[in-house]
Amino acid sequence: MSKLEQFQSFIRSNGKNLTGVDVPVILSNEQAKLPQLKFTFGWAIEVGVSAHEHGGHCPSGIKSGSASNARDHAHDKAKEYVSGQNSLFNDRFLTILGPDISENFLIRNRGLKSAPETYVGSKVCYSCHGSGSRNCSSCYGSGSNACNGCHGSGRVSVSRHDSYNNRTVYTTESCSSCWGRGKKTCYTCNGSGSVTCGTCSGGGYLYHSYTIDGEAKRSTNWAYNSSDYHKWTSEFVKNNGLNLVYNLTEITEVDVEGTLDGCTFMYAFTAKLPTLQFTATIDKVDTKMCFAGKKNTTHNAGGVYDPAVWSVAQKMAGGSQSADKVALATPAVKNIIEANTTHTQIALLDENWVSTDIKDAVLSNYQNLVTQLKKQSVKGITPNMFAGLIKYTYLFFTLGMLIALLFPKFALDSSYRMSVTQIPEWMMALLTMQFGLFGLPAVANYAFVLGLLWLSYQGVKKWYWKNISKAKIWVLAISITLLLPHMALTLYYNTVELLGHSPAMASTLVSGSLLVGLYLLVIGVKWPQKWYSKIFGLIAGVSFYCALQYGLFLINPTYGFIENNANYSRDVAALLSSGLRFMGNNLIEWALLSVGFAYFFTRRKFWLKAKTMVADYESPVLLKSMNMDK
Repeated sequence: MSKLEQFQSFIRSNGKNLTGVDVPVILSNEQAKLPQLKFTFGWAIEVGVSAHEHGGHCPSGIKSGSASNARDHAHDKAKEYVSGQNSLFNDRFLTILGPDISENFLIRNRGLKSAPETYVGSKVCYSCHGSGSRNCSSCYGSGSNACNGCHGSGRVSVSRHDSYNNRTVYTTESCSSCWGRGKKTCYTCNGSGSVTCGTCSGGGYLYHSYTIDGEAKRSTNWAYNSSDYHKWTSEFVKNNGLNLVYNLTEITEVDVEGTLDGCTFMYAFTAKLPTLQFTATIDKVDTKMCFAGKKNTTHNAGGVYDPAVWSVAQKMAGGSQSADKVALATPAVKNIIEANTTHTQIALLDENWVSTDIKDAVLSNYQNLVTQLKKQSVKGITPNMFAGLIKYTYLFFTLGMLIALLFPKFALDSSYRMSVTQIPEWMMALLTMQFGLFGLPAVANYAFVLGLLWLSYQGVKKWYWKNISKAKIWVLAISITLLLPHMALTLYYNTVELLGHSPAMASTLVSGSLLVGLYLLVIGVKWPQKWYSKIFGLIAGVSFYCALQYGLFLINPTYGFIENNANYSRDVAALLSSGLRFMGNNLIEWALLSVGFAYFFTRRKFWLKAKTMVADYESPVLLKSMNMDK
């Protein structure tokens, strides 16, 4: 089998594996060339002086007096290394070079560490000007501060009751804090008026050291030694860089001619670079395929897989889930999408097996699919959220009314308790340390607030059902930090108070049944599967509800749920009115609970449903694009 046939067979089989469809490519016009190249490369040894600051600590090294002297000595020594008087850095680089010119070709810029000489010098400290001390910032150099007790006067106002004359006498006396001096010794400097300089640690001098560092900087030139080569060969050489040596054959070291950017160490060699070019025909369209190196590395595949990839990807986002699944499972399409999502490079694109135009078209269809799925995932969410709002509003309304009916005295005092509208005022008092939580010092408030904020942030980040931005995490964390203490303390103190009241079970049974009994209507409509069955279910629910209310009225004289049976309806209405007043006093709390539950539970329900739908596509990258990989 000829080389052309081998390449053609490989391209077809590899294309089949990558795209899942036949790639009927036909290769022709084989052009093999073997140009000779000459490479000249080398390294210039660069020597520099590096400065280091040590504050008040004197490092080890050659003491040179002032910092400027140390710098000058370091530069003079560096010139010796550059001129060749001292071959330290040259010798170090020689140990890196080896006998194999191919291995030397791969050596890039290389640091050669520092010379053994370190020159040390000092400067007068700019903060204390060499004294080693500075004026105390607390007392500004005076050694004492005005007494806080008497504000510097030495005397304080006092009052006493004169019982003999039955009057209050106001006078002054010596301040007990400063013993009448009006000043107190500064605790920062112990009265000296000065403190140790922090810049030089009290030494009065700042130390500097100078080291001499070497580095080998590489330069490379190359040229053709023959005129028969493909035009794209230069681009292949440039793209491969130093790794080109792995593609060369017949590497032969030759003498260096001329100079190369001041290089001290120079090498030159000639080598041959095999190149191969075909004309590929697919779907009656010709393209050029280029390969180079002894292993026939692909330089430009000419987009030979474009028709096959597009034949699969063009069906994506067309409304057929089966076609979408086939496209997402196709290796070429899958690799293109994953490379774009993870910002990685793949040979399929870098070597132009699939062109940029087709890649962009694939990604465009994929984004259309993601957009379609996102729209589908929230379809119908608004009416469902509204229905959820009604459901949770009535649920919390019923719970609140039952609490008010069970504990009427507790409900009567609800207007005197802290409301959610007072949270900003309470939080401000907490942060300004007007009181301390749980009897602790007020400064501990910040520990509680910051700790709760951190726990809220970590909790939202870990347990929220999907990935959200940092801004949204912070909004939720701050909301929890503001509301959770109010909710927890309210629940705790109200529960403790409720335990001190006796529940009014009898009256609650009658009044509460009016509210709870309405769930019979909901059950009557929800349980039946057929639409016509739901009508009978509603009628049955209404019947049971009416029968329950009438039954309670009939047995009331026997059991005494309502004391005055003659005014049964009026007394029940009065009980419900007291409950409504309780709900009115806590309207904002119940509204927040209803809106919060309706929003989050509806969103989570739709998100889980959408995740199940997206999971059917069996594509991890699609889950990530839909923000459902958590």
